[in-house]
Amino acid sequence: MANDVINWVSFTIQIVGLLLITIELYLPPLAERLKTFLESVQFRLFGRPATTQYWNWVAIGSYIAIWVISVATVSLMEPSMSIVANVAFTIFTVFLGTVFFVSKVFVKLGIVLGRGNAIGGVGLVLALMGFTIELSRMFFV
Repeated sequence: MANDVINWVSFTIQIVGLLLITIELYLPPLAERLKTFLESVQFRLFGRPATTQYWNWVAIGSYIAIWVISVATVSLMEPSMSIVANVAFTIFTVFLGTVFFVSKVFVKLGIVLGRGNAIGGVGLVLALMGFTIELSRMFFV
């Protein structure tokens, strides 16, 4: 059951990424309109547009809150496992940071290869993420 879900998720991520790359390479006017549309979408919070810095703070704060709540729950249920929970979150944080760094590098590479349009960069990242999920499943299952 879990393998089927992983298969479909990785396949869907790859298809969306390859579709974005295809739009970037073969339909430049559509890619430009898509880029303009995505840049024009603005989320509002308390009547003001939410900035990227705000969303970064929300994401970091949420992650820390989840970490603290999870470790506190584990400590209450099994006090000897609190160090294991902290180590697990630390390893996951390092992994997540590595994924974000690699994703930023791929997006910048995609922007360069895509003649300045970020659609190809995002497509490249999505396609590589789906491919990596399939590879990891092949090696670790």
